[in-house]
Amino acid sequence: MKITIIRIIFLVFWTAFLSGCQSRQAALTFKTYATNANEARLELNGNTWTVPYDSLQGAVFKLQDINPGYAHLRLGNFQKILYIEPGTDLIVTYQRPGKSRTRTSFEGKGAAENTHLDTPTQLVSLQQDMTGEMVQKLLLDSVQTRQARLEASSLSPAFKALERERQRYQVMRQAFKYQHWTTEDVPFIEKQIKEQPELLPTEEYSAFLREALSFIAWFQVSERTYYPLAKAQMEYLNTHFRDTAIVDFLMESVLTNYMTYRGATDITPMLDIFNQRVTSPTLREKIKRDYEKYARILRGASVPDFTFIDTKGKEVKLSSFKGKYVYIDCWASWCGPCRAQIPHLKKLEHDYAGKDIAFVSISSDDNRDKWKKTVEKEQLGGTQLIIQCATNNEFADYFIITGIPRFLLLDKEGKVYDAYAPRPSEPAIRQLFDSLP
Repeated sequence: MKITIIRIIFLVFWTAFLSGCQSRQAALTFKTYATNANEARLELNGNTWTVPYDSLQGAVFKLQDINPGYAHLRLGNFQKILYIEPGTDLIVTYQRPGKSRTRTSFEGKGAAENTHLDTPTQLVSLQQDMTGEMVQKLLLDSVQTRQARLEASSLSPAFKALERERQRYQVMRQAFKYQHWTTEDVPFIEKQIKEQPELLPTEEYSAFLREALSFIAWFQVSERTYYPLAKAQMEYLNTHFRDTAIVDFLMESVLTNYMTYRGATDITPMLDIFNQRVTSPTLREKIKRDYEKYARILRGASVPDFTFIDTKGKEVKLSSFKGKYVYIDCWASWCGPCRAQIPHLKKLEHDYAGKDIAFVSISSDDNRDKWKKTVEKEQLGGTQLIIQCATNNEFADYFIITGIPRFLLLDKEGKVYDAYAPRPSEPAIRQLFDSLP
């Protein structure tokens, strides 16, 4: 049984400038065992400290002019949100007795606050037969109860001030589990949003912002597909948010999510908003790199002549389908969502039989026998192919396939027509097929 112990010692002391102003300094000693990490990182209130990690000496941080806040500590795969304020003198011990459970304990000044922060919380349970008004009242009552309990505690006043808001967002995230909201309920969610960059390190706040933004956009558009929803989010951010750190965080999040599912298709209007508002050089460069990566598979892009294997063991080149549109299903026999598309794919093949559309399924199975048995059992139609080497999938790399099922459409010349084609179960695929020249 492996045990990982992480010791973090915060020594925060006050000294006075000659001018009489107070300077807040902190010394952080970070000690861990059984880790291969060679670098430790601490983020607090927009500042980042990175120091080498030595297996004997550990990592030593020297912090100056700190304010109370939530800090993000990273060492290898270990991550932890901690609370630090001037005067903190804290030892954190992290033990990992097995994959099934983890335990963190705290000692010293600041232990009570961090134990509170680390303790799992019982959240309200929303019933789907409730009305929207009932849900709103339940959430607000829960916030009030928890905040009253917090105020009655002997925890640090500075911690309470931040924790009140973190707890509020923790409760309000439950709102998005309720499935019967209407347009009339949008103002309730909007009212919960405050621009509080000091809370961005916490999952409760950052996730609430993303979820609230998606929620609001959902009720702003009539066509609830990736592009209208993402565009609505970017426009709402542009007109309703002012804090630079929050705008940077959310706009990068929206664009990254959009490109994951739609690549660079139709992204220009959103990129324009991003470039007007986002000031972080790091984020601007990241989005630029991502755009350039996805732009190479935009409509009209050439596609390498990949070679696959059919059910009889013969090689089949992608170029052999030229002269027809090629609708490609990227799947695997072990993928549940992929197999859920099979009935819809069969119906699509039947309805468009005789049209200039070739239906090709490309499996990423690493077990060919299992793949062939699935093809036979499911009586799959079209052309069934498998990649030649599951561990070196150049086809998936080229089309940036990070998850399956994924559908592609090539034109009659073998070029990209839609690298993120709709699934067979989506009405949009028939609209796309019917619009083909």
